[in-house]
Amino acid sequence: MSKDPSTAMDSSKQLGVVGIFRQALYLPSRNKKLMLPVMLLALLPNSPLLMVNYVSIYPLFLDFIIKLHLLSQNDPGTPQYYDLLVKIKRDAGNFVNFGTIFATASHAISLFSMMGMIYTSAMVYSGKQLAMGELFMRVGGTWKGPLMTCIYVTLLSVGYTVMSVCLIAAPILNANGSIGLIGVGVLLAVATRLLYVYLAMVWMVGVVISIVEDGGCYGLQALEKAGELVKGRRMQGFLIAIVLLVGDGVLTGGYSFGLTEGHSKVVSKNATGLVMFNIYLLLKMFSQLVCTLFYFECKRTQGREVGMSGDLIYTRVGVDITLSVDEGLAQ
Repeated sequence: MSKDPSTAMDSSKQLGVVGIFRQALYLPSRNKKLMLPVMLLALLPNSPLLMVNYVSIYPLFLDFIIKLHLLSQNDPGTPQYYDLLVKIKRDAGNFVNFGTIFATASHAISLFSMMGMIYTSAMVYSGKQLAMGELFMRVGGTWKGPLMTCIYVTLLSVGYTVMSVCLIAAPILNANGSIGLIGVGVLLAVATRLLYVYLAMVWMVGVVISIVEDGGCYGLQALEKAGELVKGRRMQGFLIAIVLLVGDGVLTGGYSFGLTEGHSKVVSKNATGLVMFNIYLLLKMFSQLVCTLFYFECKRTQGREVGMSGDLIYTRVGVDITLSVDEGLAQ
């Protein structure tokens, strides 16, 4: 693994929000031979997985719903009712098994795709050359750390969501028609959502740390380090998270509108769903590039260095001028 000075970023100037998005957009073009295969490896497994899920689970779910409807129309004392109960129990077990397999495969593909995309983008951004074999070795040898970080992020997200729902529900359930309490509930909903957007960005930086940095920094340690790292650029991270959230909302809204207002043919809807799913994956990869670049910008702001695979990527380090002057006078 060598360093290519021609592709390395100029560390003398910091990037703003627009600059980070622009650099993330042009980052794949800096090393197409590396970035394009990684992007294809992230896209290709997901489409067949989605189709397998649709072919296997969707008919099973429809059959389960039909049997529930038939069960409601039969007398509980009849043999038909008992036969339907047995079949529903069997279908429920199959549905859970297929769902578990799909969820496990989906999360595994998502984890390895994210690791490959973030680490590759970090190497390209820093001007380093990386072979595909080295990337596979890196991902295969360090996946446990990012997995633990993602588990902690999921737990924190669930806990924050439960706490937010309880906090919002308290004034609304006790409103009894009071406009003031309803307004308080709405304000709490907006505030908790905005705070979650910021926290999600910090947690994503923690995931980037667990993937990019050496030294076994993962889990809560990586999330704590992310909180310290973004201190100087909190507003920038918040704005980046808002832009990504709006993009995701526009994509999701457009997909839902297309399904309701578009063609009624099943094949057409399936094709539209597959295309929109791949566009969503591209947006997800782009957000990972943005978060990686934001991580490097936070590092640059604090004058720190990033350890990657035994090498150090040096960033701007501040010099204590006062101390230097005092030492010169003392001599």
